[in-house]
Amino acid sequence: MFSYCIFNVLLLCAVSIFATKIVEGSQPILQKTIEALFSDRTQEIYPGACKLLKASKRQTKMCDRDTGLSNVLTIAKEQAITACEETFNYDRWNCSLVFNKKPKRSIFNKLYRETAFIHALMAASITHSVAKACATGDLASCSCPGNFGKNNTWKMAGCGDDFRHGKRMTKNFLDFKHAGNDQIAEILKQDVIVGVDSIAEQLKEVCKCHGFSGSCTTKTCWKRLGPFNSAMGLLKKHYHHATKKKFMNYTIKRAISPKVRNRMKTERKNLVYLQRTPNLCVSTKGRIRLNVIAARDVGVSKDMADKAVI
Repeated sequence: MFSYCIFNVLLLCAVSIFATKIVEGSQPILQKTIEALFSDRTQEIYPGACKLLKASKRQTKMCDRDTGLSNVLTIAKEQAITACEETFNYDRWNCSLVFNKKPKRSIFNKLYRETAFIHALMAASITHSVAKACATGDLASCSCPGNFGKNNTWKMAGCGDDFRHGKRMTKNFLDFKHAGNDQIAEILKQDVIVGVDSIAEQLKEVCKCHGFSGSCTTKTCWKRLGPFNSAMGLLKKHYHHATKKKFMNYTIKRAISPKVRNRMKTERKNLVYLQRTPNLCVSTKGRIRLNVIAARDVGVSKDMADKAVI
């Protein structure tokens, strides 16, 4: 019995180390792409230069084939970084890629809550940018999606945002099919889907009436996305309500109870991470705070809230 317990303890330790090595070592294309897009805040992406993203041959072909894709990725990158910095400007974590100003403590070294958020954020931004580019004709791989009318009476007027193509393009570019089936890959894919779904929730139907003297004999409708900042509010809620998971060895098969299965279905809508975020109070030193609420959010007492610098 004692030897069995020792074996289980050693197995858990080995699994924990294995989980860390996966994240720090051989990263899937999905994670490499997200990291490269968000890390390089100055480099523009030009046709044929997807290698700057540590891209796969498949990604490079996509960039070469669709000349507008490089510009869309640049827009998506800038949009995501700007939105992140503005949204988290007065939080403990302010979208920095390292913890406590230590280069070796990159958020991409492990699967922190912040890592999960960045994956969702970039996926959302790519989806949003591609959908908008389809409407404006800036992508060769898509065009203005067909509009539809009520009661089968329709007429082309206006151009909708092609969310479906944005979702498809995001998954293809992030190499979903080859991301793997281990737990790390499944978590990353779930975080990406949360980001894509946050854009889907901003999709609204816009209609326009056609007819004489203000009548509405024909109604033309199309889909339009809201501003990206609307999705950021939802993504931030996902960030604060993210689910921490334990690393599981998929070779160990267990019977899953209905209760656990229902919980898993609920968690599929949440961001998921594996490692707890390091103490961020050290990294907030010297940052400017504007009010009591902001000071409280970064772990500062009410008495210190009136001071301009922490």
